[in-house]
Amino acid sequence: MRTFTLPLALIAGLGLTPPVAAQDLGDVIGGIAQTLIQQELDKNAYIAAQQANTVAAYRDYLAKFPKGAYRVNAERALERLGASAEASSAQQAEARLGITVAQRVAVQRELTRLGYRTYGTDGVWGRNTRTAIATWQRDRGDKVTGYVTEAQLRVLLRGAVVTPPDEDDDGGVSPAAVEAALKLTRAQRVEIQRQLSDLGFDAGVADGLWGSKTRGAIKAWQRANRQTQTGYVTAAQVKLIRQQAGSSTPAPGTDNEAALEESLLELTRTERIDLQRRLTRLGYETLRTDGTFGPGTRRAIAEWQSDEGEPATGYLTADQVRLIRVETGG
Repeated sequence: MRTFTLPLALIAGLGLTPPVAAQDLGDVIGGIAQTLIQQELDKNAYIAAQQANTVAAYRDYLAKFPKGAYRVNAERALERLGASAEASSAQQAEARLGITVAQRVAVQRELTRLGYRTYGTDGVWGRNTRTAIATWQRDRGDKVTGYVTEAQLRVLLRGAVVTPPDEDDDGGVSPAAVEAALKLTRAQRVEIQRQLSDLGFDAGVADGLWGSKTRGAIKAWQRANRQTQTGYVTAAQVKLIRQQAGSSTPAPGTDNEAALEESLLELTRTERIDLQRRLTRLGYETLRTDGTFGPGTRRAIAEWQSDEGEPATGYLTADQVRLIRVETGG
């Protein structure tokens, strides 16, 4: 009789009404016991982390009990110990790897295969995927950050051939998820809106807010460039838009300072077309007069600069823009 005193008291406390079938009673008692044991393990693990009071100890607790009762307390303790700065450093290091959406999907699948649940294989690394990465790192004996290093990425990809999705094959990942993975800043979104408008695709007000107007402009640009019309951009499309709009982003080996100087002029597409036409009238063939400062235009600018006794950078300064206008009649 004494053996069932505690379980029966627990049943009464939970509002269960006897009699209960013997098998059901056993299941209830077993479930309650498991819950109590889990709670006790959670509590003891947190107390151990408190006693150690180190970043490693609190991270170990969070990896073992990602939804533990003391999760918030452990996270706050990590902040007090300066772990947030360390996590930021790990995050920046991961960002520099340039992990593609397809690779992110592959990592999620590999973690799931190994028993670390990411609760999704969509290429978007949220809290669940970060927890899975952290737990995997802990089990390997690596520093637990939730962000992968280059060496860890190679291990998780397991030498698989992973290629970024092209314009017509997104590997099952939605266009919105592909764009979200780019993590475009507000400034970058503003720049893309301006570039689309310069190319003749009206993206509306360049405010960084991509509504129906901007999505329509993206679709129109995609249609004009024979790409799948999704209204969402990929990394390759962002690069192509930048190239077509004559972005000041310099190619390898170019004069970065000269490119930056020209970018500060914020020349519109109309102004770029006008300059191409003026250079052509002066005898410097740009090959195109579409507002895109491609290789032909850059070569024409450099030749004109050389003839004027200026450094042949291929990028214009404000004074040079004025001089070209003066030489062609204002």
